[in-house]
Amino acid sequence: MDIREDLRDVSGQIARLLALSNVFAENNKYWAHLKNDEDFNRVYRIPEKDRYKVESIYADGRDMAIYMMDALAEINFNYARYPTLTSIIEGFQNTWVYGNYNKETPDIAKEICSTYDIDLWSVRQMFKLFKDQEKLLAAVRATLAMLQNSNLYKEENGMPTQEKHPHQINLTGINSSSININSDGASAAVNQTYNEPAVFSEIITAIKLQGLDPIIEGELIDNTHMLAAGHKSGTFKDAYIDFMQNVSAHITVFGAFLPALSALL
Repeated sequence: MDIREDLRDVSGQIARLLALSNVFAENNKYWAHLKNDEDFNRVYRIPEKDRYKVESIYADGRDMAIYMMDALAEINFNYARYPTLTSIIEGFQNTWVYGNYNKETPDIAKEICSTYDIDLWSVRQMFKLFKDQEKLLAAVRATLAMLQNSNLYKEENGMPTQEKHPHQINLTGINSSSININSDGASAAVNQTYNEPAVFSEIITAIKLQGLDPIIEGELIDNTHMLAAGHKSGTFKDAYIDFMQNVSAHITVFGAFLPALSALL
């Protein structure tokens, strides 16, 4: 994929955002399928006074997918909307990315179905899809935070820049074989039926058990979601490099998981 010329210095992060756009695009199709081709039409069995609370999981979830697939895709070609890197970063403020929606929507839908003893497979799938999209939003947040720390962003805003150093991260796997993150071909494949490796949820559980400052905890969890999204979208190598740099101050939290992560490369 060709990245627009003025963003080449941050091409890795831009490529990740474009890959996430593709994931949201696939989700948009799945939302339509769940509503039109499964059992969602049986939502009529719920009294009208509460039915809209279940219908909202579809409305909000699909709106999120449509907005994010378009907003992320346009980064690479819509100069009117995103003339600079700064405009890209600022463009996602006050949007889905930073929680500008009712986060209780999926839980309310699930609760209403339970209250009326109505089990809809489509709603269960929508609940999972909504939660998965929230993880993608976390991945976008973490990536935008990296872009805001880039030299390109600092140059645009008249801030001091940092000397560039080549990224070289090596680690040793369980069998003592060295793994070079810069090696070509170390990318994850994207399957139609994707099962997220358990290591990502295990890392998040470990983070929550550390008793860290809530802001730091949130940043580490966002970075973990970014790593998981990179694995799903096929950009795991670059996501891993960024992840290791972002969490380096808290690497002891992740030490036990490095062999499992290296196995995914």
